[in-house]
Amino acid sequence: MLPHLLIVDDQEAIRLFLAATLEAKGYRVSAAGAGRDALALATADPPDLVLLDLQLPDMNGLDVLAQLKTEQPEACVVILTSFGRADAAVEAMRRRAFDFVTKPVNLDHLLQVVQRGLATRESDRRLRHRGSTADLFAMLPTAVPCQSVAMAPVYETVRKIAAGGRSTILIQGESGTGKDILVQVIHTNSSRREFPCLEINCASLPEQLLESELFGHEKGAFTDAGQQKLGLLELAHGGTLFLDEIGEMPLAIQVKVLRVLEKMTFKRVGGLTDIQVDVRIIAATNRDLAALVEQGGFRSDLYYRLKVIQVTVPPLRQRPEDIPALARHFLRQYNEEFGKRFEDLTAAAMAKLQAQAWPGNVRQLRNAIERSVLLEEGALLDVSGLHLDTDQADSPDENAQLVKWLEQMLTGPFPIAGLDLDSVALRIERAFIQKALKAAGNNQSQAARLLKLGRDRLRYRLKQYQF
Repeated sequence: MLPHLLIVDDQEAIRLFLAATLEAKGYRVSAAGAGRDALALATADPPDLVLLDLQLPDMNGLDVLAQLKTEQPEACVVILTSFGRADAAVEAMRRRAFDFVTKPVNLDHLLQVVQRGLATRESDRRLRHRGSTADLFAMLPTAVPCQSVAMAPVYETVRKIAAGGRSTILIQGESGTGKDILVQVIHTNSSRREFPCLEINCASLPEQLLESELFGHEKGAFTDAGQQKLGLLELAHGGTLFLDEIGEMPLAIQVKVLRVLEKMTFKRVGGLTDIQVDVRIIAATNRDLAALVEQGGFRSDLYYRLKVIQVTVPPLRQRPEDIPALARHFLRQYNEEFGKRFEDLTAAAMAKLQAQAWPGNVRQLRNAIERSVLLEEGALLDVSGLHLDTDQADSPDENAQLVKWLEQMLTGPFPIAGLDLDSVALRIERAFIQKALKAAGNNQSQAARLLKLGRDRLRYRLKQYQF
């Protein structure tokens, strides 16, 4: 079923423009020009996500938000706000809005927020259908019920610290082990769950942009600062801020993060006023921070502040007994996405999976099962149907299999179980991005030109596909 979006804005031109844009992206869209009309529509046909303007002719947008959240707590609400209404946007975030987008709307940014909002809502929906933290691991994308001795203390520690208030947490482990999933579990089972859980990857942004994203900036703070911007620390007030790959954070920004941990205050870039926040910081890294401290690449005082509570996630190769449950979990997930009917893996296929080193950990296993389910048919997934070279971009054999499958789909009868068109389209898009990167010698700007994309749009897709 297509996600249902509700647009609430008093300007008809904006409603029509956003509706046309979002429908073209495959969403089902309703629209209302007033608060009471929006609430009536939401009652009759509950939306998955609401784009809500704060300036409405009959009601205050914040009151509409409050009533929506009272009647439909699971609704994901994104605020549309005009420049200069930063205080109202912050208040909306405190009232459990998911995010806000300023007008005039940047479509690429809006689409990213919508995608994140829908993904978060789906996770929240699943969480509400599970009773305990132990059950959460049965539904989260990269974790299943604990089978191994190695993961038992990790899960037990997470259960204990989820109930804590503001203690800082440091999660360590190799890439792909599911550190971000633990953050979701901690936040969702904490007293902060009604407030935002925001994330930033410290390795993906240059220093100035990272500083602006974290702390915000005042108008005129630097050349491109045409308006005031609220940072993630301010927007996460009351909730959780996840600093992923913190080992890559520049030293100059580390000083400012240390001050936040010590005093829970900060200044926006170019600002003079201290801003007080209440936020729990969870940091994650695949680096050895103690070694970085010795090398001078990470501040020792920040390191000791971060490691108030430590969680170390073991790599998959140290817990092969978890692989069968993980593999079956992903098999069920991609059966549903691709309209397949695999019942299980054969014993030989399972033994093959358990014999792998999995340098990419759970993420690599998930990708392998996804690829195998997409490209194969049948009731049992056997060794011959496993596609394990998930780190080999643009594999000729893999592309040949994909082309063969597409030909079968286009010329043969339509699958009785249906087809997840979005998943197939994303798979094809990923393959073309791989080819473009290879043709461009991994030069992102050149690859973007080959694909007729802006560089920022390509960078978003690279992050989405975890290149």
